[in-house]
Amino acid sequence: MAQVHRSVARTPVDVALTAAAIWRADGLGRAPFSDITTASYRVAVAENHRECGRYQEAIALLEPLAQQCSEKFGADQAITLQVRNALGRSYCDVGNVSEGLEVLGDIVSIAEHVLGVDNEMTLTLRNNLALGYSAAGEYLRALDLLDLNVDYSEQKLGDDSLETLGRRNNLAATQALAGFRQRAAASYWGILDGMYPDSNVHSLAVTARQNLAILHNPRWEP
Repeated sequence: MAQVHRSVARTPVDVALTAAAIWRADGLGRAPFSDITTASYRVAVAENHRECGRYQEAIALLEPLAQQCSEKFGADQAITLQVRNALGRSYCDVGNVSEGLEVLGDIVSIAEHVLGVDNEMTLTLRNNLALGYSAAGEYLRALDLLDLNVDYSEQKLGDDSLETLGRRNNLAATQALAGFRQRAAASYWGILDGMYPDSNVHSLAVTARQNLAILHNPRWEP
């Protein structure tokens, strides 16, 4: 079943890009903070720390960077939202969930106002806020946010787009964790129906079938 703290499968290209970002940031980290490129490389380094479980190192980079970006570019700019998103997720990962939720909730409000409620970045930030609530055991609040994401995605991209189906998967996983087994199973069946005839090979369909099998095991408990 879905996990709040997931390891991200990284391809050789992902590793190479991260290594390049770290190499560049090694020099840029010593340079005066000047532009969005500098900020982007520093975020890449911090995210590498976070994905590897070095949460304190990530937070040490992101806290001053968030302040710098807000002052230089503005609190409502994409780079600032990106930095604060990484910071909020790092707080949640390290166990400072209330602080992480405060940061994530604030940037979702900003993104909704500036970018729109159905903007792709807004949807991503709202999903991460939902993950934070799930980590805190506040599943109903997480489900409200994920329901919104599915609704907005359906309206903008269609019921059976991969983006919408992926958001339905996030909703189904949280429904299961919240104890709504039948609702989760129905959501997973909806994903498989939406993916036909590709449901035998796509990774999203494979995940849906695996989680359906888990839900049909009477011994499984969230």
